[in-house]
Amino acid sequence: MLAYSRLADFRDILDDIANKSLPHVVFSEQVNNHITTLSAISDGLSYANSEPALRIAEGNVKQKIDQIRILAEHKDGTQYLDFHLNAIESEILELKSLALHRIKLAKQLAKQEQALYALNDEVVELTTVATLGSQDIQMLQRWRAAIFEAVALATNAANLSRLQTIRQSSFKVTEITAKLYTDVTQFPVTQHTKMLAIVDDFNHIVLSEQGIFPLQINLLRLSGRVIGRGNFVHSLIADYSRLLNFKSYQLSDSLITQTRRTSIRTNIQIQNVGLYVIGALILLLLIVFFIQNRVVRRLVKLNRVVQDRANGFRNSTRISGNDEISDIVDTIDYFAATIEQQKKALQELSLLDGLTGIPNRRALDERLEHELKLAAREKWPLSILMVDVDFFKPYNDNYGHIAGDETLIKIAQILEKVAKRSGDFAARYGGEEFVFVLPNTDKVGAIKVADILLDAVRTAAIEHKHNPNTAYITVSIGVATCAKNNIKDADYVQRLADQALYAAKQNGRDQVIHYSDVITP
Repeated sequence: MLAYSRLADFRDILDDIANKSLPHVVFSEQVNNHITTLSAISDGLSYANSEPALRIAEGNVKQKIDQIRILAEHKDGTQYLDFHLNAIESEILELKSLALHRIKLAKQLAKQEQALYALNDEVVELTTVATLGSQDIQMLQRWRAAIFEAVALATNAANLSRLQTIRQSSFKVTEITAKLYTDVTQFPVTQHTKMLAIVDDFNHIVLSEQGIFPLQINLLRLSGRVIGRGNFVHSLIADYSRLLNFKSYQLSDSLITQTRRTSIRTNIQIQNVGLYVIGALILLLLIVFFIQNRVVRRLVKLNRVVQDRANGFRNSTRISGNDEISDIVDTIDYFAATIEQQKKALQELSLLDGLTGIPNRRALDERLEHELKLAAREKWPLSILMVDVDFFKPYNDNYGHIAGDETLIKIAQILEKVAKRSGDFAARYGGEEFVFVLPNTDKVGAIKVADILLDAVRTAAIEHKHNPNTAYITVSIGVATCAKNNIKDADYVQRLADQALYAAKQNGRDQVIHYSDVITP
């Protein structure tokens, strides 16, 4: 009865593992794969630049959500997942609505730009008449120069990304327009009506409620809302994944608690065996001897294994045999190894960039702080390279975001190849920016590594026909160095490298600049 009771307890544990924990682990893994894909393809809604692209992205997202729903329908107790999935679907619908509005605004802006170009042609035609006197021609040329300046400001505003700059350009155009109205009265009556009509048309195209300036301002604001909504959708999807993992953790914790309780009961029963043995006869002693060798010793080993596993320790003890106890040990080992693999995988994923596979910003912050403290303790210099892919936005716009992602992956691989020393550390800083940490490296050594990186990118010959300087992808690199007796904090050295990077880009790109060559600290 005693052995049967113990085996029944362990059978219950095995049933829970086989019927609850392991199926939920498999279910969680399948859903997490879909969630990861959903997070990636939802970006298609945020970055769609046409209605067909938006519809394709919406179809992909809906298909992925339907796949998750089908998985959840075959799993009991997933009502909480349905609720969160509905919230994600609602936010994605709102994101799609904002993205569609942004596309329509962009079309209106393009239409007004075409109207502005047509008006510019009218100005050229009007101001090339040869029937005016020399004084009128000079006044007409000044008037044409003023309206050309206003046209240039309006055209440039359609490509600006800062609201303050757009408003300043709008104020300037308003001043020019007011002066154009005043100057029209100084021309002959034959020109007066046409010129006044042109100024009216320009004012409508550029400054009216549906003009270029208001449209660009609204487009920028709407783009910000689209990005914000997209980030919120990402957060909801991440919360969905964390909730799923939390449920898995609850099941695992429940199983460990049940195992610990069974272990305690087993210990109590083993202690009672000694009391039964005292009053038994020789026959009972023989039975106890048999039980001791065949069952109890193996249960003690199993109990030790279970306790160690429950407390987070590895136990290499092997229990021989081909029965339920050995099967339970194998199952517990498998389940514990699965949990350890998941924990390790989650920890690694939190420090790796999801696209390039190299360390991310979080990993960079931890590593840079460590290297700065080490440099201060060891009294050696430390350098960092701030690397930026040149003209990456035109690359994305013309080759597509998939090609852009592939290019970032290639750049990351080049960085890892250049990082030859064991202490060298390359990470993705964000967007098309990367950071290279070089411990025990002075200015000369850092510039040498940066030159090697420049040559490696050039040698890769990644096509970029929209690069004004060359037909291939290039990078600009800003270098900052902390002297061995003057170690600064992480923000300071990154700021210096960023300033040097800015100088490299302003100086023509595809080059290396050390902050000490252009900036006095």
